[in-house]
Amino acid sequence: MQSAGAPPVVAVVVTHEPGPWMEACLASLAAQDYPSCSILVVDQASTTELAGRVATVAPSAYLWRCEDNHGFGPGANEVLQLVEGAAFYLFCHDDVVLRPHALHQLVEEAFRSNAGVVGPKLVDEEAPERILQLGLGVDRLGAPVRRIGRHEVDQAQHDEVAEVFAVPGGCTLVRADLFGAIGGFDPEIRLLGEDVDLCWRARLAGARVVVTPAAVVGHLEATASRRRPCPEARSLQWRHELRAVLKNYGRLRRSFAVAQLLVLSLAEIAYFAAIGKTWRARQVVDAWRWNLAPARRLGDARAAVATMRRVPERDVCALLARRSLRVSRFAWPMLEARAAARRARPRPAAERSPAAAVPSGRRPRGVVAVAVVAALVLLVGSRSLVTGAFPVVGGLLPIPSPGHLLATFLGGTTAAGFQHPGPASPALALLGLASAVLVGGNGLLLHVLVLGSLVLGAFGAQRLVRPLAAAPGRLVAGLGALFLPLAWNDVARGDLVGCFAFASAPWLLTVLARAVESASDGRWAVVRLSFVLALAAAFVPADFLLVPALAVAFALGSLAVGQRREAARSVVVGFAGTVGAFALCLPWSVTFLQPGARLSALLGATSLAPSASPGLGHLLRLAVGPTGGGLLGWGLLAAAGLVLLVGTGPRLALGVRLWFAALATYALAWSSAEGWLGAGGALRVLLAPAAACLAGALGLGAAAIQDDLRRTGLGWRHLATAACGLCAVAGLLPVLGAALGGRWGLPESGYESLLSWTSTPARPAPRATARGGPRATARGAPRASARVDTSGHTLWLGDPAALPASGWQVAPGLAAEVTDAGLPRLSNLWPPAVPGAATAVLHDVVLAEQGRTVELGHLLAPYDIRYVVVPTTIAPQLPPAQRALPASPPQALLDALTAQSDLRALPGAGGALVFLDAAWTPTSTLPADLSGGATTPALLRVLGVALEVLALATTAAALARRGRRRAAATHRRPLS
Repeated sequence: MQSAGAPPVVAVVVTHEPGPWMEACLASLAAQDYPSCSILVVDQASTTELAGRVATVAPSAYLWRCEDNHGFGPGANEVLQLVEGAAFYLFCHDDVVLRPHALHQLVEEAFRSNAGVVGPKLVDEEAPERILQLGLGVDRLGAPVRRIGRHEVDQAQHDEVAEVFAVPGGCTLVRADLFGAIGGFDPEIRLLGEDVDLCWRARLAGARVVVTPAAVVGHLEATASRRRPCPEARSLQWRHELRAVLKNYGRLRRSFAVAQLLVLSLAEIAYFAAIGKTWRARQVVDAWRWNLAPARRLGDARAAVATMRRVPERDVCALLARRSLRVSRFAWPMLEARAAARRARPRPAAERSPAAAVPSGRRPRGVVAVAVVAALVLLVGSRSLVTGAFPVVGGLLPIPSPGHLLATFLGGTTAAGFQHPGPASPALALLGLASAVLVGGNGLLLHVLVLGSLVLGAFGAQRLVRPLAAAPGRLVAGLGALFLPLAWNDVARGDLVGCFAFASAPWLLTVLARAVESASDGRWAVVRLSFVLALAAAFVPADFLLVPALAVAFALGSLAVGQRREAARSVVVGFAGTVGAFALCLPWSVTFLQPGARLSALLGATSLAPSASPGLGHLLRLAVGPTGGGLLGWGLLAAAGLVLLVGTGPRLALGVRLWFAALATYALAWSSAEGWLGAGGALRVLLAPAAACLAGALGLGAAAIQDDLRRTGLGWRHLATAACGLCAVAGLLPVLGAALGGRWGLPESGYESLLSWTSTPARPAPRATARGGPRATARGAPRASARVDTSGHTLWLGDPAALPASGWQVAPGLAAEVTDAGLPRLSNLWPPAVPGAATAVLHDVVLAEQGRTVELGHLLAPYDIRYVVVPTTIAPQLPPAQRALPASPPQALLDALTAQSDLRALPGAGGALVFLDAAWTPTSTLPADLSGGATTPALLRVLGVALEVLALATTAAALARRGRRRAAATHRRPLS
């Protein structure tokens, strides 16, 4: 019935093979108290005649039949061809039941809020007190996010009109002119997602989207409840969410979202393949194939969106939900299965702790307070690092583009033309993918790598003691890792590889410890260790040698507590896992076995000359930087010995193994510091397992106080506990003091302030003086004519701790690295094992140091080396003066470079000496064979990389499937 005073509304009910619920839907529309409402039923090729059913319930309704079932959206678009003069369209599923005042409330709110799209409160038709939907949020990947809990009891807690990003499609009021302007529903979206896409485009056109709880609509949800079959629901959902992202975003935000979706899709494909749900993996692939097919006319859809866009995209994107439902939807089943398995897994009586009886989700107040205070201290201490940019010092180098990193990984390490064109470290591929996801946010990526490594190392420390320690003990282990000075000394030196070693060490120890303690899972223990070690060694190659050493140390610790079988198992798993990891990292790992390979490329160059050895005391306190060098630095080391005094049973056994492993790594580090390893051995890497072992021992000691100490009477163990507690508190003070500066001693500026001119294009060529040398500017940059750009390479010489790259060791305390013009890049952190033609450069440096040549420049010029940079501190000393850690190169090297007749010293700030090779010319050509020997064919390199990726993916899938089967078996295990 029409009325001149009310805007006309056409209720569009789209149906296909409806059940008995259609009559209830039509009856509710016919009973609305709104005076100007017409009903249009669009039949999507139902096999039974609907005219009689419609006429019985709503005689005034119009019925339109389509010959094919194209889905809800295309069916609803028929209203554009059939109806004229309507003010609003009310799009309904055929299983909704409107309360008598619902339509009146929807239209009234559309005028009151000046909204283009209005949605009601959807309740369960069979339980009206339960709310199903009340508007939707949408994440940045196009997935709908619920605003309220599903089936939440309606207690009038949400009875306020709210602006939302989208409204669900069960019952939606849309202004007719808006619906026509944006082209209606997307004709390619059949079902599931058409509501999000429509509201997204409506917002881009400048319309508001609101939800009014006063309008109540019951929804039977026939499809979701499986009363109406929809076998392709998940596939359709993935297709349409991806289409909304590809169509509605602008170019920049679309690139970022597509990169995220690609990474997430690869993870979903690997996960579904690992758990045996191959049809799900095919559906993920099909979503991309379907959207990119020419028949989808994606380009035309983007052009249509661009034509109707009236609101800046940033304003619309500000309304998107920040949490990702797609990520949660993928990860939640795995987390839930792991939690169920953990709750159901029985624990041996000897491993149970009274403190572990704390109910799930609750933690002692003291533990929470300590964690909060520690987090505040660390945030305050890192405040300048979180908000500012990192200087170019140590390993904190500019990150190349994702294409450069991936091309270097796939094509081999050929940077600067000097490195052996063999396979590159898989770390470059992982960093390239991470850089692609961030789409230009390489500064953020560097922050994530540094600060994330510290968090990962602390989390790994608590994971190491988790089976034997309750929440307080795990917290102590994590805090012990962070309050030991090693991590912050790595940060102060800009030692990115040291941070990676700190992050990986506790996880390697965890896998090895679990393998030793479990006798029934030997084969999978080897697989797990192989996989974890392969990932760790990609960033820290020295782990290939450290893991066998740790396995032997664990074996000696097991023998010390009388566990012979565990000792044998430790050696077998450790060495077999190393072989497996070596195989997973082929073909890159085989380069360390080639003729001419340098041990320093594996272990790192020795940081200090024997004359400047830090001494055993500094090594024991992990004081190889500005933090922890005083007497208080002994505090945490002493407290870590508590587990040996009061621990019993499994805690004592693991504590002894950790201490043997710590002593073994101390021995390796001391040998390197004294120069006994000769060809290499970086303290940054060798001390990382010691820090993880001490952190684990601290956590076990705290757990022993909770449990083991209660079983003994008052005696010397209690006095020892009190003394160790005081030592632990004293050991916190050095790191607390270092936190006051906000940077942990990291310089505020680096070589980007001193040497950026070496990579600036269109710099003039040197102007000859009366003596034939170049005239230098006050900043150290040579004057020149604008016709010659600054090509050539840079040779870095000096203490390895001062080089902003990782080079080859020439002698203890002296390393060399050849980089492209300008500053080194992050790819220079993993030099190839075989230096190639750089071997000749290193030989020429040795000749100059020995005084056997005074024309080093002429020897370097054929290799296109234009500058020689010799750092004397960790970072340049630029005005205003900044403190930097000293790292003096050998005096013999400085004297030799000064004595060269064809090297000209350029003036500059303190902290680095820069020499210009006067023999270099822009026409300098490299030798014909830069590889120093036979090269690996490109086809074999690409094939080897493909096999490496396949091996890693297969191992990860096998481990995931194994974990899921164990979780399912544990869940099905009957309770005793």
